[in-house]
Amino acid sequence: MDLFFYITIIVALSLMYYAYDKKKSYEIKRLEVELEHKKVELEMRKIDQDQGRAR
Repeated sequence: MDLFFYITIIVALSLMYYAYDKKKSYEIKRLEVELEHKKVELEMRKIDQDQGRAR
């Protein structure tokens, strides 16, 4: 086998790992944003309930 073949395999595996790593980091960031959105919605509901009791 050629040295070029081994270099090609190593580069391909490296790119696949890099893509997998980026996908996971984006997925984690998306989940964090969703969690923050749910926290904001919950806070808004609490404020609405407090305003309803004050009336």
